[in-house]
This record gives sequence, structure tokens and C-alpha cells, in this order.
Amino acid sequence: MSFLKIKGPSKRDKLVAEYIKTKNKIQNDFRSERLDEQSMYEDFGKIFKPITEQQQKSSEEIVSKFALLQEAIENMPPALPWGQAEPEAVQALPEPPLPINIDQLARKYLVNLYGNAGDKTFGLDNRGGQFFLGNTEVDFEINYLVIGGKRYAGTRGLWDLLVMKRPVVGLATEEDKKNYEEIMVETVAVRNRKNPRKPVVNRSNKWENFIRPIWEKHVQKPKQKVKRQQKKTQGHGFLPSDLNALCERLELLMASKQAGNTGLRNEIVSICDELLRQKILSRDACKDLMLTLNK
Repeated sequence: MSFLKIKGPSKRDKLVAEYIKTKNKIQNDFRSERLDEQSMYEDFGKIFKPITEQQQKSSEEIVSKFALLQEAIENMPPALPWGQAEPEAVQALPEPPLPINIDQLARKYLVNLYGNAGDKTFGLDNRGGQFFLGNTEVDFEINYLVIGGKRYAGTRGLWDLLVMKRPVVGLATEEDKKNYEEIMVETVAVRNRKNPRKPVVNRSNKWENFIRPIWEKHVQKPKQKVKRQQKKTQGHGFLPSDLNALCERLELLMASKQAGNTGLRNEIVSICDELLRQKILSRDACKDLMLTLNK
């Protein structure tokens, strides 16, 4: 604000005096307000001083107690259950026994034999390091399976059929299914070891979709009279050449033997030899029959 523009001296002096008065009033009011605030803070300090001093003292005591507790925890012996003992090392699970001359695909499927997904009824069986399917040894050559002297390409579909309890629908090709059928017939894996006249049966989809059709096509005969051809055998007359009839005859002879009839041993032995030759009986099952026969 410029007072020089005011022309009248008396008027100018009057405005200057009012300006100075107003300025001094503002300064005095501000100074008074600050003094009032300072006085109020001093009064509050006097009122709350006992409380703040007590809180400060309590805080110092709590901090000192926590310091002592922390020191006690750090000095605690590790043998106590709440001490900082070293964690026990986690032992890795042993790898299941697998052939060394196989590819990654074969390894991926064979591992399932030792878990819940593997087929324990119709699948491969590890007997003391040698894999079997039915009564036949199974060998491996990288990505091939050697079964009954024949090599089969280890495709994903064939591995799935041979190993898995629930084969993936649509994974196996027609060639895979054909090879699987041939393998199951060749190895007699569909027959019950204790009673070769009957199949190995369970309620799985694998039985219904794959195993049962193989059994009905290659083993089971229609329910009608089967013409029996006679075959000359060593030392005891004739035996039927039909395998089902041969199994029925063996079952009848064993029941008769257990009932006390004698003179049946030679025929039973011959039937066992024939079933063994036809790969209907395994050597172990034949041995068990001989032990029963000698009782």
C-alpha cells in the first residue's frame, strides 16, 4: 500500500496512524495467543506429569523384562523340545527296482507297478528282479519288450495296457490291442494259476473291455458237446486233446484221488505234463499239484 498517492497531508497522516495501530493490534493479539497456548501446555504438563512419568517407568520395566527373557531364550540348551535344535534330515524314498536298459517311457510306466495305479492282477510282476507276465519271462531292450522270444515295440498304448489298472480310453491303437491280445494268450496271463480252466476275474473295466473278450475268444468254448479226439500218451491209454476237457479230467482225477481212489497217479502226471507243455500250468502250479499228489 502506498501512502504517497494520498494528496491531503492530514488525511494521509490519519490513515498512517490507523495502519500502525491495526498492525500493532494484530501483533499483540498473535503474541497473546501464543502466550496463552504456552501457558496451557504448561498447565497440561503439570496436570498429566504423574501419569506420563508412571507410563514411562512402566515401559522401561517391560523393556528390561523382555531383554532378560530374550537372553534366557538364547542361552537355552538345544536338547529341550522348545530349543533351536537342528532339524532332522529327510530321507529320500528308495527308487523302486527297475531294469537299467529301458527308456524314459518304459521307466515312467513301470514305476506305476509299485503304486495304486498299477495292475496287480493282469499286469507285469517283478519276481526277485525278473519281470513276468503270467508264466512267461519279460525282458527289455531300450524301447522294446521281449516276450516269448518275440519283440514288441513299447508304444505308449501297449505300455498302458500292460501296466495300468485303468488304461486310458482311446490311447491304445488297433495294433497295440492286437499285440496285447497276442501277449496275453501267449503268456497265459488270463488263466487262474490254481485252476487253469477258469479265468482270473475281477470287477474292473479292464476285465470287461480287454481281458474278457480275449478269454472268450481264445479259451472259453461254447456251451455244447465238444468232440473229443483221442491222443496216445505214455503208459496209460488216451487223453482228450481239448484243453478244457483236459482240465476237467484233471479236476475229476484229483477229487477222486482225495476221496481215496488209487491207481490214478500216472494219468494225473501225464495230464500235468501236457498242460505244462501247452503253457496252461506254470511250473510252480505243477509242483504244487505233485506235492498234493504225494500226500
